[in-house]
Amino acid sequence: MDVFQKILTKVYETSEGKDSVDVDLVDLLKREGFYGNLEGISRRLIDESWVAETPRQYTVRLTHWGAGEAKRLLTNQPDFKTLVAKDANRLLNETREFMIMLEEFAANPSKEKLDTIGKRHSDIGKIVERLDGNL
Repeated sequence: MDVFQKILTKVYETSEGKDSVDVDLVDLLKREGFYGNLEGISRRLIDESWVAETPRQYTVRLTHWGAGEAKRLLTNQPDFKTLVAKDANRLLNETREFMIMLEEFAANPSKEKLDTIGKRHSDIGKIVERLDGNL
């Protein structure tokens, strides 16, 4: 959990998850020891749409998205966006290697190479299934 996520969870706890409660970031960041980065943290929370600005400077309200993200962080559920991105990159790398194996097999076919290609094909299928489950 990074600093921004930690502060988001503190905003969530302070507001008891309600989007109608104003939270003073100055007080919160002083308590948490991040007051020196007040502007940066405030801007990031707003840019992520986790909180909404109020007429008072550095006073925010939790948004629906912020509440959802805070709940996810507090229950330690996986971030599906990150899981999908990792698996997509792994799939890309695996298929590149698969293509190289196929080219080598086409140039000089052998039972050994075909067995390796079959195993790699199976591994790629498992990644695709995992991606399908996370989307």
